[in-house]
Amino acid sequence: MKTKTTNPDTAPARRLAKCGFTLVELLVVIGIISILAAMILPTLGKAKGSAKKAQARSEMQNISGAVRAYEAEYSRFPIPTLITRQLKTPDYTFGTKHMMGNSARLLTNPKGEPLEPIATPGRVQVSNAELVAILRAEVKFRNGRPTSNRNHGMNPKKVNFLNAKDVTSMTQGGVGTDGVFRDPWGSPYIVTVDANYDGKTIDAFYGQGSVSTAEGNEGLTGLRRVKGGYQANSSVLVWSLGPDGLASAGEKANQGVNKDNILSWQ
Repeated sequence: MKTKTTNPDTAPARRLAKCGFTLVELLVVIGIISILAAMILPTLGKAKGSAKKAQARSEMQNISGAVRAYEAEYSRFPIPTLITRQLKTPDYTFGTKHMMGNSARLLTNPKGEPLEPIATPGRVQVSNAELVAILRAEVKFRNGRPTSNRNHGMNPKKVNFLNAKDVTSMTQGGVGTDGVFRDPWGSPYIVTVDANYDGKTIDAFYGQGSVSTAEGNEGLTGLRRVKGGYQANSSVLVWSLGPDGLASAGEKANQGVNKDNILSWQ
């Protein structure tokens, strides 16, 4: 009787072939994983984008609520005295210019590029940093510079009206070391306050005809044309430059780089 012999060199290879993947099977698995990843990643990206937009809306609502709470407490809006003394327009926009010493400079986006000039016409132009400092009862920014709330003159009761996260840079979302409150994409929130207390507000950017003109007296984004610009029926307007961090006074509110801006009044 013949005894079947096994080649010792080929036995382990057969066992591996039975237990593991062949090259073809491995390539098929890799292909399936690649297809699934291609399907899932865009969905994850959209979900992350939606979460940031929801966060921006929540933060804008907090800013609006803090301004109204301040007005209810002090019967005035948190606009620095230096501004109200020189204000020539009915409302004031805390825009993209930030005080550095005795002059205002344009803020930049996270890439270091200058932002669109957004400011109320006049000599004194400041970003939301001064507004935030007053609302948070701060007399100095974390970089050591004094705020408009000197000696707590703008918030004598030292009430913290605004709950906002502090961050360690000037490109992250949150309140940076320069005091500017930035959106989740790293751009400053634009805040316009009803400086003449008529319950209606004209934003320095969206109040422009080049941005908000539509048919008749109805403006884009729900604004209405009045003498002096396009107006919203609200005492506080807050908006974000959106995911692209851009705005252009040469484009309509619903077109181009303005299309993704997030507005508190919509």
